[in-house]
Amino acid sequence: MEGGKILKVRRILMPIDRSEYREKILAYATALGRTWGAEITAIHVIDPGRGIPGGRVKEKETERQEQARREGMLVLDAIDSFVRKNEVNIRKELVEKSDSIAKAIIGYAKQNEFDIIVIGTKGMTAVEEFFLGSVANNVIHHAHCPVFAIR
Repeated sequence: MEGGKILKVRRILMPIDRSEYREKILAYATALGRTWGAEITAIHVIDPGRGIPGGRVKEKETERQEQARREGMLVLDAIDSFVRKNEVNIRKELVEKSDSIAKAIIGYAKQNEFDIIVIGTKGMTAVEEFFLGSVANNVIHHAHCPVFAIR
């Protein structure tokens, strides 16, 4: 309870990536969504390649953006068999990367008033995590709402 009020979870955000770990994230998000009667939105953050040094030609930028969107939709479409099998309704959306994947997730969650984020803690190699920081760790520490971390 917060200030004597019972909290109601209406909207769950579920960021997913290319890892095979997404099935476990899906299972938890779906269970929580059913328990709370909440809407679930799956997002995948894409990097459309804007702002890359070297003066890219406009056609190349457009081509790169379209390719990033196609690849992102493949990641999101990979959850379709789970959705059909488990008879759940999950909204899917691509989100463009801002400064970082974590900031894109945090910004999207706040802007769209999500009540909770269900995120996986695996996916990066140890070297990537050392140099880039853990996306999940950044989301946990900076999101406006509670974060349910799946490991």
